[in-house]
Amino acid sequence: MYFTDIPGLEETKNKLRKSIVENKIAHAQLFYGKEGCAKLPLSIAYARYLNCEKREKTDSCGHCMSCLKYDKLSHPDLHFVFPTVKKSSTKISISDNDVLRWREEVTANPYITIEEWIETYGSENKTGKKGMIYKDEAVSIVEKTRLKNYESKYRVFLIWLPELMNLDASNKLLKIIEEPPSGTVFLFVSKQPEELIATVSSRLQKIKIRNFYLEEIKWFFKDYEKKELNINYLVNLTKGNVGKIKKIINDKTEHLAFFDSFSSWMRLAYKMNVLDLTNWVNSIAQTGRNNQKLFLEYAIKMIRECVLVNFTDPSLARVSEKEKQFVLNFSPFVHEKNSISIFEELEGAYKSIGRNANPKIIFFDLSLKIGKCLKVKRKFAQNK
Repeated sequence: MYFTDIPGLEETKNKLRKSIVENKIAHAQLFYGKEGCAKLPLSIAYARYLNCEKREKTDSCGHCMSCLKYDKLSHPDLHFVFPTVKKSSTKISISDNDVLRWREEVTANPYITIEEWIETYGSENKTGKKGMIYKDEAVSIVEKTRLKNYESKYRVFLIWLPELMNLDASNKLLKIIEEPPSGTVFLFVSKQPEELIATVSSRLQKIKIRNFYLEEIKWFFKDYEKKELNINYLVNLTKGNVGKIKKIINDKTEHLAFFDSFSSWMRLAYKMNVLDLTNWVNSIAQTGRNNQKLFLEYAIKMIRECVLVNFTDPSLARVSEKEKQFVLNFSPFVHEKNSISIFEELEGAYKSIGRNANPKIIFFDLSLKIGKCLKVKRKFAQNK
């Protein structure tokens, strides 16, 4: 990952490069921003630039020994720390046990989410654990800092989602974060910095990473030769989350026809057609959890557009022409008496799918609840 691989964000890149060139390198930094922003790619590009042997003005050289090792994320002075799932096959739970798989996943998608990462554990995570950074990890970090750097001037510990460190791990790292050995840099990468304990947060130099602008996202996907790719639609669907857009394209989930599936689902739920609902549930249960979660995000978006049409200017709806006609016809069924309940049911189902709940049970139960909500009558007719 190079700075040039990341669209836009020139103001942040300049600040990071300048700190290295001027040798004003904070030993503990926090890259933070919303899910889907470039906090992880930027932290890796920064670490690469930090140790590049032939730095150029705007980026790493790409051909020195350090850069070649960073290409594979296998530099011996680059230590990744990330949430793990405790397994019966290992006595201690540390990132080194899963680092090979981590390198593969991050190389494929440096905008990876915690849900996507935990899903890579597959059958090793039968109980649906969310992942955590345990005290074992903190002990391993402290032990590594007692050793000399392998070959580079700077040894980098890149800690992804430090808000998922348990209290024992956080307390164990306090002293080493505040006074690390010479040539040691900690890069924390967080989407919820407010969840960090205060004693850790106060020791970090904070760098906020903004979301991408639409034009920057379009630039990022300019090399995809897919005429059917509607980037505006995907940005709207994912709220500008580059990682999710990338996964949609790679998994070809744009062909799942969310609109057709959603509109059919709403009609079946309203009619309480149990047989056809069962067939619909069986169909979506076969699409995989990532697709199911994306579909629920789409459903939440469409319900939000219906509320928008009901209570504000219909022209503000961010939908395609095909979706617009459906929203105009369907919006009378989504109103002040049931919209909150519908949102709560959809968001609850989203969380349940993320916890590895049975999708058939979740979607069938959700369908019945949505159908019941849609039949709630408005107390007063809306004046148009």
